[in-house]
Amino acid sequence: MRRHCVARSKPMKNSHFLCCLFASLCLSLNGSAQMAVTYFGQSFIIDTLYPASGTTGMSSPWEIVYGPDDSLWVTASHDYKVYKINPFDKGSRLLLNLNSSKDFTSATANPWPQGGLMGLAIHPDFYSGKPWVYIAFVYHLIGCSTCSGSTSGARCEYNTKIARYQYDFTNGTLTYMDDVISGLDGSNDHNSGRIRISPLPESDGKYHLYYSIGDMGAGQLANICRAEFAQDTTVIEGKTLRLNTEPDLTQPSGYEWIPADNPFPSSPGASTRSAIYTFGHRNPQGLAFGTVDGGASYLLYSCEHGDRSDDEINILTAGTNYGWPKISGLCDDNYTSTFGDSLYLAGKAVVSESGFCDTTKTVVAEPIFSYYNWTRGQNKNIATNFPSANMNWPTVAPSSLAFYGTGAIPGWDHSLLITSLKNGLWRLKLKSDGLSVDSTTNPYDTLHYLAGYRLRNVTLSPTGDTLFLAVDNSCCTLGPTGTIGTSVASPAKGFILRMTYVVTLSVGDTVPRAKGRTSRADGAGAGAIRVYPNPAHGVLNVSMPSGAARRPWVAQLFSMTGQMAGARESYDDAFSMDISGVGPGVYVLRLYDGAGNGMLTYKVLVE
Repeated sequence: MRRHCVARSKPMKNSHFLCCLFASLCLSLNGSAQMAVTYFGQSFIIDTLYPASGTTGMSSPWEIVYGPDDSLWVTASHDYKVYKINPFDKGSRLLLNLNSSKDFTSATANPWPQGGLMGLAIHPDFYSGKPWVYIAFVYHLIGCSTCSGSTSGARCEYNTKIARYQYDFTNGTLTYMDDVISGLDGSNDHNSGRIRISPLPESDGKYHLYYSIGDMGAGQLANICRAEFAQDTTVIEGKTLRLNTEPDLTQPSGYEWIPADNPFPSSPGASTRSAIYTFGHRNPQGLAFGTVDGGASYLLYSCEHGDRSDDEINILTAGTNYGWPKISGLCDDNYTSTFGDSLYLAGKAVVSESGFCDTTKTVVAEPIFSYYNWTRGQNKNIATNFPSANMNWPTVAPSSLAFYGTGAIPGWDHSLLITSLKNGLWRLKLKSDGLSVDSTTNPYDTLHYLAGYRLRNVTLSPTGDTLFLAVDNSCCTLGPTGTIGTSVASPAKGFILRMTYVVTLSVGDTVPRAKGRTSRADGAGAGAIRVYPNPAHGVLNVSMPSGAARRPWVAQLFSMTGQMAGARESYDDAFSMDISGVGPGVYVLRLYDGAGNGMLTYKVLVE
């Protein structure tokens, strides 16, 4: 397997442009304005969805899910609240307050759990009798103490759970149903906490829930005395879990939420199964399903924090070992100890990375991509001179992962999007089989966006022309140049940003973009979508064939610079938009159905 590098000595491309861009975005986005930017010859509009006005962001947004109701479902990890945000008009409301579901406060929990209120997932059959939402959160404080010899302060131990809630369509509230799994270990470090549900029923005919749980920060910093269990398949730490989305009553009592075909027994020789799906993980904070064959099958991708180097992108498969803490990144011996000179992972000397990867002894899956594969000498220098200064470590701190399948942005098909707590957003172009990164797209193997932002999560609109990003509330990034060792405060803390791809089309062009149905907009035939008059003045009429798609319809009118000039939501097949306040010019009308499918993009001349 080839090695992939982001070289420390090479300057970032367009660094002067990025410095100016960083300053401009900081000023404009904190004022809730829009900003036009260009990356790699492509134009985007960046604006703020939350807050709709002002400069006060959310308290540590963790997860953004684009729901089947065309809302963004967002968890605020420190506030223990779940919000819904309308991406069309920027309206937001509180959906759920989970503060009463935990037994600690900032006064009793010091340090606070990493994350707190974390992952959220919505059942694929949300509109078909299963309006269920799954939420992961730390709920119980076991206690806090200080490890002997620690120079990093106190540590706290917690319990974490995944609970199932039911959505009430009449009043828009969530009601607790049951716990999927509880009593999971929790910590002030490396809780991970992402949830994803398989996009298709699996071989047993069921959907399954996947959850990433870290190694609790074992063997480092304040948790230096905590035992490391990532290689122990009897302990749920440093793992990916696989669970049922509803209880299987044919299973023995206590195992209703555990799939019967999971790879590990619940105990040696037992017939019941464990929740563990994969093992050997450190802090996997990103999970995403992706397909390169049009949806016939899916791969499960994961991103994971390295130690002082070697952040990983993995493909997860049942029962597989991903190496931590015996190796970090590839099996390339850049952490292997030599006589009289040891390097450490999770507080223990590494014997031999390549030796541990020897297939005659154990089978370890190497990452498909590893950031900063530094040499052993470089890693030794970091360990010696910067033992706790993480801004000097060659890492990007990958915090979430999204799969870009096919969509509106040229060249983005079959890419991975990775948010970084140190350096913005990265896009990795995959090869056609989805199993490796295409290194021909860029000398650094990656394409970099939003340098200087501390990003916690990214999700996509169904049409693929818009990204939604959560800006983390914590301190610092490497700044707009991405120079290792710098420490710059991230702008727009707690904001939810929207990044929309902009393309200029000539007047009269009709460009259908949809996951399913598309239509013409010229009124020809009974099945056509009609947009009239064109040119328009004062009012714009839209008419759909009866029963064409799920409602409500959402129509948005954009200027050619990407600014929204008007919007209308309707449950009727024919409706009008008031454009009396829209100035003369060429505009783009985008029409979506109630499932988020892009039904039409159409050019309108306003007189």
